[in-house]
Amino acid sequence: MKKAIGGKKLGAYLAILCILLFVAISAAWAQQVQKITTNRVKALLKAGKPAIGAVMMLPSPHAAEILAQVGFDWLWIDLEHTSLNLETVHRMIQATQGTETVPIVRVAWNLHWLAKHVLDMGAMGVIMPQVSSKQEAVDAVQALRYPPEGVRGLFPGFAALRWGLPVPEYLKIANKEIMAILLIEHIEAVNRIEEILTVPGIDLIFVGPGDLSASMGLLGQATHTHVEEAIQKVLAATKKAKIPVGIPAVTPDDANRRIQQGFQFILVATDMGLLTSGAKGILGQIKR
Repeated sequence: MKKAIGGKKLGAYLAILCILLFVAISAAWAQQVQKITTNRVKALLKAGKPAIGAVMMLPSPHAAEILAQVGFDWLWIDLEHTSLNLETVHRMIQATQGTETVPIVRVAWNLHWLAKHVLDMGAMGVIMPQVSSKQEAVDAVQALRYPPEGVRGLFPGFAALRWGLPVPEYLKIANKEIMAILLIEHIEAVNRIEEILTVPGIDLIFVGPGDLSASMGLLGQATHTHVEEAIQKVLAATKKAKIPVGIPAVTPDDANRRIQQGFQFILVATDMGLLTSGAKGILGQIKR
């Protein structure tokens, strides 16, 4: 019995020692890397400026590094519709280090336990899909915040490394600087948008025309007049609530049109699309 108790005490001491070592190492590492105390995209939106980004669907830290170096304001690393795993996502977040590009991750569903992994990897924003009610909005925001504002669990060692901060400093700014992004992609969410926008802590609303059109019985018709009317309803509500709103844009001209309408967070490309269009562009100019 005494040996068992002694073993448990030793295990507890070793666990505490590991945590202390990790905190110490993160503090030392933070002195060697870019120090981030504000979320650049959040600052752009607050200033009323557009933030332009691309979706990462390929499991490639190299592609993430290239697009971050190009100068996108943010990269949307997608865990909902891709084959990415958590280890690859972590390396893709790390690949943005040393640039001004903000790594944002969309999780597969609006569940707090899906968000905690990417938060602890250093994501500077999390996109929660299919938010269609006030309670779902509350759940989404709380998943991204430490208590008392939320329910996020505490072990942000790697997150602190990505932000270039000692753990105590990261904990001071995390709730304020990590973006809570809610996807509005169902007609029920549109009908309840004013109610949803009353939830404190929402940093951005993003409209997904594809799923929205499907929920309206217009599958594959994202540009339908009725879908656009729903989009404009969301835009008007977010303007009234003074909460930034984002949307995909098909072309640069479309992006400029949406910015003129008042959208700020503009998705303009995917890594797959850029690779495909680039390859086709070259092949199309060669005579053979």
